[in-house]
Formats: sequence, C-alpha cells, structure tokens
Amino acid sequence: MINLIEKNYDKIIEAFWETNFMVFTSMIICFILSIPLGVLLFSLNKDYIIKNNIAYQILSILLNMLRSVPFLIFIFILIPVSRFLFSTSFGNLAATLPLTLVSISLYTRFVEQALLNVPNKIVDRAVSMGANKIQIIRYFLIPSIKVDLVLSFTSVTISILSYSTVMGVIGAGGLGEFAFRYGYQEYDYPLMYLIVIIFIIYVYIIQNIGYFIANKISKKQ
Repeated sequence: MINLIEKNYDKIIEAFWETNFMVFTSMIICFILSIPLGVLLFSLNKDYIIKNNIAYQILSILLNMLRSVPFLIFIFILIPVSRFLFSTSFGNLAATLPLTLVSISLYTRFVEQALLNVPNKIVDRAVSMGANKIQIIRYFLIPSIKVDLVLSFTSVTISILSYSTVMGVIGAGGLGEFAFRYGYQEYDYPLMYLIVIIFIIYVYIIQNIGYFIANKISKKQ
C-alpha cells in the first residue's frame, strides 16, 4: 500500500485538490444562496409571513426539477450554460455549475424542512412579543435551527462529494476520474481500492467536523 501511494502520490494529490475545488466551490455558493431560498420557500407557505401559494409552487417546482433530472444527463444539459458562463464546458470550473445547482436544490429543501419543524410555541411567543416578520425569522426561527443547518449541510457536502466522482465525463478530473482511469481501466484494482479508502476517510472527516460544530452550537444554546 505504501509503495502504491509513493508511486502515484503526485497524481493522487492533484486529483484530491481537483475534487476539493469542485466540492468546496459548490458548497460555498450553496450556503450563500440556499439559506435565503429556504427561508423564502418557508415564508411563502406561512400566513404570518408572506404566504403566496403561486410563488411557492413555482419555486418548489423549479427546485424539484433540479433534483429530478438524472445527474449525468443534467451535466450534459448544462453544457451550453457552462459554455456561456465560463467560455468552456470542459474542465474543473465548468463542473461546479451542475454540482452547485444540485446542492442548492438539496440544501434549500433541508432548510425549509428544518423551519417547518420549529415548534409552534416559538412562533407564538415571537408574535405575542410584537416581533415583525423579519424579526421572527432572524431572532426566533433561524436560531432554533442552527444545529439542523449544520448537520444537513454536512449531509449535502457528502452527497456532492459523491456526485463529483462522475465529473470526469466533462474532463473535470478529481479522485473519481482518477480511480476510473488509472484504477479500473488499467486493471490496477489495488489503486482503485486505495481511492475508495481515501473517500471513506474523507467522508469520515467531513462527518465528524459537522458533528463537532453542531455539538458546539448545541452547548451554547
């Protein structure tokens, strides 16, 4: 195993950073956009905020569409969009578009679900104290779901890490493509299993970071 790592060290490190770029770029954008979208989705469905059934259904359908298309086909559908945005539909940067859109569709739903699970007594308390709509969201709803936001973000990050393994179809590189090209296609199964082990460790680290942050927030509350 040590010899295998030494022999392929440079290529593995390069693939590792390609995966990191795809995943973390996508998740940063996802975090910035999904929480406001999740709050908006929740708000459009509640009388005490800004209930609007038509707007809710439109946004809900758009999110469902992003999640419903098989991911491999979704990558190909977005090729013209990637070419327009990045002047290329090939490579690491272009891969961030489908990953970002899928992560947004997943995390937005998690945010909405977390808000739906907030006990009614918290909202009742906010209303009785005379809080306006913005204050209800900022000071009562969001603080109540911080732990859920962290844990669900961790879950989505792990999912996007898995999705990133197929981005080799547009030449994005990464650990998934490395395992397929140099492991499976060249019948070097020990190398392929090594990459699988790296993924397992990677997921374990991400999961534990998520739990650590969630526990810190929980203790403060």
